[in-house]
Amino acid sequence: MSDDSILRQEIRHSLSGARSMIRSYSGLYSGEDLARDVLKICDDMVRSSQPTPRLKEARSIVQQCCVKLARDADRFSARDPAVIAASRAQAAASIDVMQDALFEMRRAEIGAPRIGALLRRRSL
Repeated sequence: MSDDSILRQEIRHSLSGARSMIRSYSGLYSGEDLARDVLKICDDMVRSSQPTPRLKEARSIVQQCCVKLARDADRFSARDPAVIAASRAQAAASIDVMQDALFEMRRAEIGAPRIGALLRRRSL
């Protein structure tokens, strides 16, 4: 498995909690704060790194989509199932955008492998 595949799999696994929250969000309980909970998971992924502009934009998109889903699924609203499903799909897609932005940031942090280390290895 390549390093990119491993990194992508790690990020996907770490964001699975956010995807699960979006999938199961009902809007029926007053203590639920979908945007806060999902953004906490996303922020934990950023670690201590300096977020890139693309990552900031992705975070903003996630926040907007989660707030829209919470508003559409609110127990005191009209609760149209088609609108809720569309909002849920948009929120899930925003997590995919976040995943791609995290992948790019992490890959940039790792940097390109140095070719010199490969050349110094003994041949078999």
